[in-house]
Amino acid sequence: MMMFTRMLRRQGFYRVKNQDEPVYMKHNVGLGGVYVRIENKKAMLTVRDLGIQEEFTRVKQLENYITDLDEQAYRQKCFIVHKMRGTAGS
Repeated sequence: MMMFTRMLRRQGFYRVKNQDEPVYMKHNVGLGGVYVRIENKKAMLTVRDLGIQEEFTRVKQLENYITDLDEQAYRQKCFIVHKMRGTAGS
């Protein structure tokens, strides 16, 4: 559990107060709220706005998944900005 916590803090997550089980949250402009609940040596990731729910038993898998989500959101945001400016590649 401590390994999950350490990695989530590194990724910019903070602990949500008043929860029975540890819940960590981070807000991303492209994704909305990203929540990770830690219980029994596993982590449940939820992105409510996108209907994503994934379970992880390994810290590295969760870290890679979070990084991929962040990168996809960033690429999508860049695409939208370029499209608005009329500079999107075809």
